[in-house]
Amino acid sequence: EGEYFMSEFSQLLSDYIHNKDIRIYSLAEYCGIDRSLMYKIIHGKRTPASLKTVDKIADYLRLTPGESRELTETYCILQQGRDNFYRRKDMLNFLNNFRNIANAGGFLPEKADSPQYLRETEALSSESEVNQAVFNIIMQQLRKQGGRIDMLISPDYSFLINLLATAGQPDCPAEINHIICLNNSEQIDADKKNYNLHCLMNILPLCSSGCRYRPRYYYDNIASRLDTFRLFPFMILTDDSAVLLSETLREGLFTSQPDLLGLFNTIYRQYTQLSRPLLQKIDSAYEQLRYIQEFIAEDSPAEYSFQMTPCMTYLLTDDFLEKYVNPDLPAREQFIRNLREHIKITHDRYQAAEQTIIFSEEGLADFLDTGMIEEYPVDIYNRPLTEDRIKLVQCFIEECRKHFRHFRMLRHSIGTVRNGANIYITEKSGYLLFTPVGGRQPICLDIRESGLLSAFWDFFENMDENLFYPPDEALARMEILVQRYEETYKQTC
Repeated sequence: EGEYFMSEFSQLLSDYIHNKDIRIYSLAEYCGIDRSLMYKIIHGKRTPASLKTVDKIADYLRLTPGESRELTETYCILQQGRDNFYRRKDMLNFLNNFRNIANAGGFLPEKADSPQYLRETEALSSESEVNQAVFNIIMQQLRKQGGRIDMLISPDYSFLINLLATAGQPDCPAEINHIICLNNSEQIDADKKNYNLHCLMNILPLCSSGCRYRPRYYYDNIASRLDTFRLFPFMILTDDSAVLLSETLREGLFTSQPDLLGLFNTIYRQYTQLSRPLLQKIDSAYEQLRYIQEFIAEDSPAEYSFQMTPCMTYLLTDDFLEKYVNPDLPAREQFIRNLREHIKITHDRYQAAEQTIIFSEEGLADFLDTGMIEEYPVDIYNRPLTEDRIKLVQCFIEECRKHFRHFRMLRHSIGTVRNGANIYITEKSGYLLFTPVGGRQPICLDIRESGLLSAFWDFFENMDENLFYPPDEALARMEILVQRYEETYKQTC
């Protein structure tokens, strides 16, 4: 595999040099390397020492942005391996586009909502008929008290996911159980994507909806499944009807026959026992505190905290809590006691673990502008006054100065500061926290599947150093940022 990718890079480089009639001596001199070494690079016997050398080569060859990107990608594939490169690229795309991914949907398909079937069992012979049947049984359950939908289906069925995410708003009483087949390999698929990560992307809008959504998973080899003959591998089941679906989602079978429904229900319960929880949704502030305390109590030598506005919980003082926790909050004193305990645990964890906190200058500026702390519901606290925001960020900068190995400031935010992904990950466990657009309560998802944990961990372990400011420059920029806010605050007083 290494030889294959080396030849891919060297072949592409050779083609560019040949097509542009470049003199090797001049190219080597421009890049500051020996001519014999440049010949070895061109013929695949050596590789450039760094991406800077590749950039110099691209610059001398006067490559277009597309050509330069292609040369850079083949070099990175050579260095990282094909699967690693595309898996990390996929993860970066996920984080950059998280807000849109988690809030997908927004329209309700126009379908009649009353079944038109004359018999208990009906054949569905087109994509339109399949979608009509799915719409009928889904809407019937979403509108009734105690409705339940059991699904054994791939999450890339966009009609179904959009319907559930859009119609299940808000405080929908329906319970949705979803069994998903995940890939048992970390290799990327034919589309150069991480299949399991894309399953997570597809179901995130359901986690944001008002339904009680409970995803579970089992493993299989996705590539081999696509080469097998399976009549109706997918099913959507309710208490009074079911739709079986083909692999293509273009043919199916509707039934309301009681004996068949009983059989399908028995089979689904067996499948539930054989599958495992994929995510656990934690949308209560009190439960979230308890969960995070249990999470950080686990033994882990290293971990990553990824938030554009860095978590500053461990810097909050008793005076700060008394001043800003909402005075009308039910059981306020108990919540403050719990929060104090949480702050202590978080601080102790920070001292004990090799924790890396990834954040952005834009995230700090947003906190100074708004006083919003996204990991807590807006109903729990009053936004801090400007002078207290400045003091808190000053404390954070001091922590950075004393322990900068713990802190890494991005040159540019990855994703959005608001409604973006906030991730806490170790090699064994992790959670994803975000606030849906228009929502007031952050959602915390306990990530349980090892492949997803591995993908997140691998991404943070191997982030490009060029994404971050050097420590001295990061400190200087943060100090300038605070000084600017201090001057503005003094002028308005």
